Amino acid sequence: MILEKFGESIKTEFGVFFVGQKVIGNTVACEYEGLTGYITEIRTGKDRDTENETEDLYVCFDEPADPELIKRVEADFSEAYGVPKTIDEIALDLVIMAPEMLSAAENCNEN
Repeated sequence: MILEKFGESIKTEFGVFFVGQKVIGNTVACEYEGLTGYITEIRTGKDRDTENETEDLYVCFDEPADPELIKRVEADFSEAYGVPKTIDEIALDLVIMAPEMLSAAENCNEN
């Protein structure tokens, strides 16, 4: 199933997620931890693009404004890829995330 309309939702063991929801990458998200964005699409079952056993949540992350967060994200991605990465080289839109990697932004302490 592909959910693309604002407000369409799924319930998972990690919470309810809906298209248009503001989310934040949590500690499970690794490189995306602390980044905020919104869900643009949800794919389940045979419509998933990944081999994950969970739903695919497509997230468009906002480019961070906090210099410390930018520095950490760049360092995390540089380490993951083995080459230096700048925030401009990091994909922030249409990022496929698993439900356990995200928390509802209103339930988090945003800076």
